[in-house]
Amino acid sequence: MDTASSSLATTGALPLRRWLAAAKSMMRPPSARTGRLGVDGLPDDWAWIENGKLYAVYATGRTPAADALIWASVRAAQSRHVTVVLARERDAVTARLRELGFDDNRPARGWPRGLNVLAMPPEAAHAEHGARPVAFARLIGALQALRRFGVRRRALYIIEGGERWFSWRDPVALAREGRALAGWCAARRVAMVLLLDAEAAQAASRPSDATSHGLSQTDGMDDASDGLAALAGRPEFHAACAGVARVQHTHGELLWHGDFWRSGETLVTGERLGLRFSEAGRLTVAPVTADAWEVDGDVLLARDDARVVVTRAAVQSEERWLPPHWEIVEDQMSLLAACSGAQAATVLLDYRGSADLEPLCSTVHALRRRCGRALKIAVVERGEVLRHQYELLVLNLGANLVLGRELPFSRIQSLLHSLQGQLHTRPVAIDYRAALAAALSDSGSGYLPVGEFCERLRTTVARGAPLKLPHVLVKLRLAPGQAHREALRHCMPRRSGDVLTLDASHLYLFLFACRPADVDRALANVFDVPVDQLAERVERFTEDAIDAELRDLEAANRRTRFADYSDLYLTVPRSAPSSSTAEEVDRPPRADEESHTTADQPGTANMSAQTSASATSRSGDRALVTPRPRRAVRAAMPVLIREKA
Repeated sequence: MDTASSSLATTGALPLRRWLAAAKSMMRPPSARTGRLGVDGLPDDWAWIENGKLYAVYATGRTPAADALIWASVRAAQSRHVTVVLARERDAVTARLRELGFDDNRPARGWPRGLNVLAMPPEAAHAEHGARPVAFARLIGALQALRRFGVRRRALYIIEGGERWFSWRDPVALAREGRALAGWCAARRVAMVLLLDAEAAQAASRPSDATSHGLSQTDGMDDASDGLAALAGRPEFHAACAGVARVQHTHGELLWHGDFWRSGETLVTGERLGLRFSEAGRLTVAPVTADAWEVDGDVLLARDDARVVVTRAAVQSEERWLPPHWEIVEDQMSLLAACSGAQAATVLLDYRGSADLEPLCSTVHALRRRCGRALKIAVVERGEVLRHQYELLVLNLGANLVLGRELPFSRIQSLLHSLQGQLHTRPVAIDYRAALAAALSDSGSGYLPVGEFCERLRTTVARGAPLKLPHVLVKLRLAPGQAHREALRHCMPRRSGDVLTLDASHLYLFLFACRPADVDRALANVFDVPVDQLAERVERFTEDAIDAELRDLEAANRRTRFADYSDLYLTVPRSAPSSSTAEEVDRPPRADEESHTTADQPGTANMSAQTSASATSRSGDRALVTPRPRRAVRAAMPVLIREKA
């Protein structure tokens, strides 16, 4: 009061109204704001924390995002009395405080003077498992524990693992507990921020038998979306709060979802912002303009965004110098173990040959499913070239990029750097074995009768549909005077899965997993003479056009049975799909590659002496195989005979 009297005595010339205003300002209570949430760049309407209010933020505890939010909010507190409850063991809490700079001998600078950090070990929750607690029992016990450390006005409470205080199985009791806690905060003029784990709350809301069967388990691709959907049906509990928001990973990106937030007389709803980590480890709103990126400096999708893990085989043939921060592991299994818990790191895997295909698919799929969509996965060719369908396979299983074997190391570094800040948005196959089976071609190649040809194509196209394999059906109209025998003699498919058939005037060639742009090069490898000498017209069919052409071919075959030339051509083996890697016809030939062979799989090498005569060198005249004695079977007759009506 003495301070107020001396102040007013110096303002005798002021009107009485000014005196009263000055006195009222001195008697005004402190600011109603206790602090703000520790997210840099978050709008004030979504960040202010006020006295006497209860706030709920859904965030998974014991994660870098939750830690950054908790400790940045503590530093930004405008109250000297702050209490933090961590859902961890006491030793873990002590270790975390030492990491933040706290010491037994001296106080840490930059923190509130009245900071209390309490441990809420997880055993407390496990002890109650199996017996359904009475409503309000856990909430009252928690508040009584806080009272032992003193409850002061304008204090700030941040509770990690706050979902353990409530009865999630009973929506009515949950709403009553929320209103009671909000009333407790208002009566004592304290602010409380609850960090609720959505997955844990959802597990607590299920019956004990459902939880024991592991129904709440998720992986890195789900990002707790199921738990948040379940919590969205509890508006009564949210109505007791002054603000509700979510900090969660969505498709690999950390996002701020603001449901609603009250700040003074302002109410904001429905905000969604991308979050990043600064180099100091603080959460910050993702900049949306180039100028903002320059001002804020480097921001990361996760704390491990700059981490790079590579296999030794992927870099052993490169320059003697490697970036010092790269982590080199021995093999793919070691890389999988090293990336346990990774979120946005960059990994580089090697592909050396067909024997590595299945382990590579398993590793890529496991990394993507466990670590989420922010992880950057690259595959580099070392040894054999990755065929096009296998490249589509690893991309479908979660890889971001496939690097050619001829790329210089500096180019590989540039491409890996270009992945920074990107998120994997392609759909990921659920079962990598099913996707691998879809990418494998049927063993063998060559001629098939029309009926079997159409059946084989439909099965192959349907099996590769999930990978969107770009098959091509080539229809060649034979030139006038061109005999079918001559066309068959000049056509020799070499890749597994490439098959052909003939009708009265056309040769149909199916190119398995061949891009339309590579058809000309593929035809040059299949025919030993220019295609123009054999056909007067060449048509190409892709995607849905293949099925339409097959229907026309089958209809024509039903009207007039086409001849079967199996006795003049090596028949395609009827066997399961093969994983052997054929020579490349959809990539430019390289000088170091071996010349093409007539069979691309071990099983097709042991031909009989009769059929091996037809697989002689291209340079020489290739004679047809001597036909076997014909039987009185219409399908084997080379001449078409129409039956009389």
